[in-house]
Amino acid sequence: MDYKALAANVENREGFGTQEWVYRVLRAGIVNGALPGGMQLKQDEISAALNVSHIPVREALRQLEAQQLVTIHANRGATVTELSRDMLINCMQVRAAISTAMLAIAVPRMTQEDFDELDAILEEQRKTADTMPTEHLNERFHDRLTAKANNPVADMLMEIIQANINRYLRTGFYSDAAERELSVTEHEKILDACKAGDADLAVKLLQAHIMDATALIPESIQ
Repeated sequence: MDYKALAANVENREGFGTQEWVYRVLRAGIVNGALPGGMQLKQDEISAALNVSHIPVREALRQLEAQQLVTIHANRGATVTELSRDMLINCMQVRAAISTAMLAIAVPRMTQEDFDELDAILEEQRKTADTMPTEHLNERFHDRLTAKANNPVADMLMEIIQANINRYLRTGFYSDAAERELSVTEHEKILDACKAGDADLAVKLLQAHIMDATALIPESIQ
């Protein structure tokens, strides 16, 4: 694995501690699929490629383990975590529960500025076809949609869950034109309910939007 190439696609190293930078490099590789589930992560190889000592690599792997992205085996090193279909469905269920709870709180607090920002994201989504930008715009929409809930704990949990979900749904969801179109249309309906101040409808639409995506889990995942 060319870890140097992975590092080149991550934010500039300046401003990050060594451990945080290594963590960001490895996390980005896992989330974008460059480091697939089941792949062994060798500390010696990573240390040499990134020109860092073993300590920040080991701590970065532990941080990734806490996010369920890496599994550390006693005396056998670390591997990228593989999720089963049941685990992915569990992730989607938890995501739906947290997201809808946050949206119910957020809707009464939303302002015209929030609606304008969400409309701008939707406009970008309509113009974007490439997989990674589409994925990032989708995340931005969902993050902005629930931002007014002001719940940093929920935000932290959502980041972990979303990182695990995206690496498995990327091909079936973000890369398919019909699915992208359907997703944006559903986003518009959710936003319209928010603009109308109808939190119950917005929550109902968001719940269905998230759970319908379970149908896009690749058949190869059992």
